[in-house]
Amino acid sequence: MCSAEHPAFKDALVQSMIQRSISWLCFTVLMFPRVAPGMEFKIYYQSQLERKMVIGEGRIREGDAEKFLAFAKMADRDDEGLVALVLNSPGGNVEAAFRVVDAMDKVRVYTTVPDSARCASACASILFASGERRSVVGNGLLGFHSCYRRDGRTYAEDSLCNEIISANAMQRGVSHAGISRFVRQYGARDMAWVGRDVACKSLQGLCKPGLLEIQHRTKAALIHSFVCSKLISVQAQLICGDSELTRLDKTLAKVYDQKMKVSANKTRLRADQRAWFRNSRNVCCDKACLLRTYRLRIDELMQMRS
Repeated sequence: MCSAEHPAFKDALVQSMIQRSISWLCFTVLMFPRVAPGMEFKIYYQSQLERKMVIGEGRIREGDAEKFLAFAKMADRDDEGLVALVLNSPGGNVEAAFRVVDAMDKVRVYTTVPDSARCASACASILFASGERRSVVGNGLLGFHSCYRRDGRTYAEDSLCNEIISANAMQRGVSHAGISRFVRQYGARDMAWVGRDVACKSLQGLCKPGLLEIQHRTKAALIHSFVCSKLISVQAQLICGDSELTRLDKTLAKVYDQKMKVSANKTRLRADQRAWFRNSRNVCCDKACLLRTYRLRIDELMQMRS
């Protein structure tokens, strides 16, 4: 067999081409215009999965690779040895995005776009497409358009940038047609938004589900991961992300409402409930504590006389 046809040789050739071309992309942006700058990372503990995930939000910029690596060290790995990276980004600088990809390759990453999250432009065609596993779950959306170079206040189409992105995607199992399908139709100020059905069924190779998505229990937790991570308190995040805690929370609310309807002293019952929130529920920092305090409070209310 000719050496040029060997898969390992092809991969090395593609990687070499990408690396040689990155330096030309310093001023190239692949993003939805007029968005606020700033990609930030944080750790979100998903109680049902019992592991810490990385949430990445905002415009991709220089220095994001180092920030991602710092947070990835604090995250847990799934059963396939991957760190889950939840993406919600409008895109940004192409060179910076490829630097993040270099960091992702060192870590081994499961990229996901769950409920209420949007991953567009450089986020979709570079970061998401470079995950070792990749999933769009719930109503998460990916956004695609052509790569453009900024020239003052205008945008000039950058065919080299598009080819580099396609080469990287193909190296990771995404078909050329899949990653470049929208390039001719959508310019810098347009966006093709696609959900799971299109992204995972029509764009060959773009999605590559992992165990978290395949298993029903963990898939539900994955779907709600971004929404739950936005909640302020630790207790609210734990309850939102865990089906057992969510059921108890709903049960407590139902029992409390029933007691309020028949209570002879609604003011006192309301004060007792607020005291429980303040002194019991809101001092919990883990699932075991919340399970215990919710069950105790439900029992107290059910035994309470009107």
